[in-house]
Amino acid sequence: MRGRRDLLISTFGEEVSEIVAGLRSLPHDHLVLVTDSVLEENAAILSFLRRMGIRHEVLRVEPADITGSAMLIERKVLEHIENGWMARVDITGGSKLLSDAAMLAALSTGAEVCCFEMGARRFPLLAAMGVREALPRDLAEVLASQIWPMSLDEVRKKDRDHPLPPMLMRMKRMDLVRLDDLGMPMLCLTKRGKACLDWLIRTKELSGSSE
Repeated sequence: MRGRRDLLISTFGEEVSEIVAGLRSLPHDHLVLVTDSVLEENAAILSFLRRMGIRHEVLRVEPADITGSAMLIERKVLEHIENGWMARVDITGGSKLLSDAAMLAALSTGAEVCCFEMGARRFPLLAAMGVREALPRDLAEVLASQIWPMSLDEVRKKDRDHPLPPMLMRMKRMDLVRLDDLGMPMLCLTKRGKACLDWLIRTKELSGSSE
């Protein structure tokens, strides 16, 4: 039976040197090269990895869509963690947006973050609470199923035992919704609420695309 295996996620821009320090310093049974460009088969980085005998794959993302990019990286990390792998994320290479997306994925999964741009720096992280863990399922369903903004008058018309009003109160305490005057009192999503809704929609889209 094999011992624990090591996954290395490395962000990559243009130069092979961006990932060399990480490859030398960090254990890796498999490398996921995260990039925002299309790599041809004869690209210098791929030739280097093949020559070194490093098992690898390329994950192309759109860093301008930082949420979507982070979710794709997170999914790749979780696929391995759930099978007993140890994951590390090297954010040395590529653009700042690419590194930010990888950092978000690491924060969500608890993977160790490493950077070798100004000397070796490693940041062990506790597993942070992502949207799935922090947002109760019943509130997630309300967030995703309702039309926003929502008329406060319509909410007040609900029966006393209707589940929606108390759920909205819970969402307000979690800073997911706020009351705004848009000509009439309306319940609107806060920035946090919009971010959570965006995450839920994208998660559903990604799950659907993998089926």
